[in-house]
Amino acid sequence: MTNPDSNQADWSNYWQGRAAGKTGEVFAGVGVETSDELHQHWRDVFANCADGTVLDLACGAGSVIRHAAAAGLADLIGLDISPAAIAATRQSCPDLLGLVASADVLPLADASVSMVASQFGFEYADRKRAAREVHRVLKPGGRFSAIVHLKNGAIDRECRGHLARLEAITQSAFLPAARTVFSTVFAFERDPSGAHRAAMDAALGALAAAQEALAPEVRAGGLAAHLQAGAGQLFERRRSYLESDILKWLDDMEGEMVAYRGRMNGMLGAAIDRDEGESLLKAIAPDGKIECHEFHLAGRAAAWRMSAAPRS
Repeated sequence: MTNPDSNQADWSNYWQGRAAGKTGEVFAGVGVETSDELHQHWRDVFANCADGTVLDLACGAGSVIRHAAAAGLADLIGLDISPAAIAATRQSCPDLLGLVASADVLPLADASVSMVASQFGFEYADRKRAAREVHRVLKPGGRFSAIVHLKNGAIDRECRGHLARLEAITQSAFLPAARTVFSTVFAFERDPSGAHRAAMDAALGALAAAQEALAPEVRAGGLAAHLQAGAGQLFERRRSYLESDILKWLDDMEGEMVAYRGRMNGMLGAAIDRDEGESLLKAIAPDGKIECHEFHLAGRAAAWRMSAAPRS
C-alpha cells in the first residue's frame, strides 16, 4: 500500500496540472480516466439509481459524478484527497458538495448516503478502513459500485512499462549531465579561461555519453525525446534565456518525473486480486449481495467491476 502523504503529493501535483489545462502529454497516462466502456458502465449504473445522495469516492476530475448529474441525480458529493481534484470537478459540477478528505476517514454521518461510487480511487486508501467507512455511511438498501485496479491486469502492466522507461532515463544521467553542461558553458562564456574550458569540455563529454545511453528511449519517443529536444533547443537559444530559467526547467522536469514515478507506483500498489476484492465487498455488505467481475478496456482485462448491496 502506498504512503498516504506521498500519494497525496503525487496526485495533487497531477490534478493541479489538470485543473490548469496542462496535461503533461509527454508523461503518458494509462487511459484510466475515461473510455467508451467506462462511460457506458456508469450510464447503466446511474440509470438504475433511485433518488438520493450519491458520493463519488476519490472523485478526481469528476468523470463519474458527471454521469450521475446527467441521469438527473442532484444530491451529489465529490470527495478527494486533493483540493485541486475537487476544483477540477467543480468546473463541470458547480453545485457539487466538495470534500477534501481520505476515502478511509469519511466526514459523513452514519447511514447518510444512498450510493457510493468510485472509479480507480477507493483502492488507493487504506482499503480495509475504507470498506468499513463505506459500510458505515451507506443507508440500508444503499449500493456501492466501483471500478478498481486489477492486479496483473492491462493497466498494471502498462504502469510497469512506464516505470521501466523512467528508470532508463534516470540511469542515463541525462538530466544531471545537461545541468552541468549549461552551468559550465555559461561560466566559460562569462570567463573563457583554461579552467572553465576544461570543465566545459568534460561536461560535454559526459553529456555525449548520457545521450548515447538515452538513445534507445529517444527513438521510442515520449518523455526521453521531449527531454533531449527541449534541452537541445534551450542550448541553441541559451543567450535568450537566463541561466537560472534554464536550470529551473531542468529541475521542473526532474520534479515531474519524481511525481510521475509516484503515481505509477501508486497505481501498482492500488491493484488488488479477486480474493481481496471479495473480502472488501463482504466488509461493505456483510449479509448482502456482492459481485466482483473482470472489467475490460480496449478488449483487455484491466480492472474489477465491483458492487455491494447491503440488506435493507
